[in-house]
Amino acid sequence: MSAPMPDGTAADGVDPGGSSTGGSNLERRYRALLRVLLPAWYRDGREEEMVEVFLADRVDELDHEHGWPGWGEAAATAALAVRVRLASARPAGRVVRGVALAGLLGHVLLAAESVAFAVRFGPVRPSVFDLLLVVAFAALLAGRRGVARAAVGVVAVVAAALVVVSGPGAAGWWSLVTNTALVVTAAAVLLGFHREAPPVAAARWWWAAALGVVVSVVWAAVTPTLVYFSAWLVTAAVVAVFRPWRAPGCPRR
Repeated sequence: MSAPMPDGTAADGVDPGGSSTGGSNLERRYRALLRVLLPAWYRDGREEEMVEVFLADRVDELDHEHGWPGWGEAAATAALAVRVRLASARPAGRVVRGVALAGLLGHVLLAAESVAFAVRFGPVRPSVFDLLLVVAFAALLAGRRGVARAAVGVVAVVAAALVVVSGPGAAGWWSLVTNTALVVTAAAVLLGFHREAPPVAAARWWWAAALGVVVSVVWAAVTPTLVYFSAWLVTAAVVAVFRPWRAPGCPRR
């Protein structure tokens, strides 16, 4: 066993906790990047190979002494971290994808309820938000994840901007409530439905949407209040009834 140095590391460049402190400053920064973004169970057996790939084109000694990981490498590692932590069999991934689909379903029902309410009690004012979210929901169920991600990305940007410009007061708080739901839904879609995410149990979600739309339209046609919150109550009810995450073929561990 190597004798410890005054700084607490072993003489052979390995600290008592087992992590390598040898190599260049650039290598240590790459390793720190991996430690921050990737879980330990994924780094085991992969860290050395990843560091070798990172260093393959960085041959300048001055770069090894003063260089840092590039923005592209950091972004690629962050994207990998999302896919790893939200993988098909990981509980966090199932939760995020459930939030994404339930959020989109809620906005589909809200769109149906709003149209029914407007037809019954006032002029119809179609919303671009409603259209984009209906498109995103249908696209996810059809396996068109790129379309869904693009649609919710536009919604998230506009919704966040509306919160900022709403200002203080009742209107500002209402904008915060409604648009925060949009941003959370969009974030869950963008994070959860990466290219390695499992397929959606589309049949159960379609049935949940069909039942929810019928209930929401009837509710809006006979009740002139609670349009926004009733859509979310109906969403919670139909999701609890159909439990799409328990559909055959859904990954569970």
